[in-house]
Amino acid sequence: MKKLFFILTLSTLISCTGEKLDMNAARKTAETAIQLIGDQKFKEVSKLYSPEFMEGEPAEVRENKFSKIIEVIGNTEEFSILDSSRLNSEEINRIVLKYKVKHSNATTTETYTIVKEEGNYLLADIFITNQ
Repeated sequence: MKKLFFILTLSTLISCTGEKLDMNAARKTAETAIQLIGDQKFKEVSKLYSPEFMEGEPAEVRENKFSKIIEVIGNTEEFSILDSSRLNSEEINRIVLKYKVKHSNATTTETYTIVKEEGNYLLADIFITNQ
């Protein structure tokens, strides 16, 4: 009986862990966002937002913030990945990617949090800081 209970508990725990996200697909989403933001195609970037991220603030506000940032730092010239990590728990299944991005007027560190929803890899958060 104890053995059966142990097997049932173990199988329940295994089934509760989230699906392992594909790092390459997450990178593709983040790198597409980097290019679109740098090219000031903010409406195209919004197509990559998760529903939760989209609800965080109105699209016009987010687009205005990106516009002001790009006005100061300039368009994207090149980027390279600095770090990647997985956040996996029963409630959270995300990939966090950190990039060094060279713009025409500055270099930034940009962090993109990616989730998988309805089969698509989407942006859950974007954080841009000046180096």
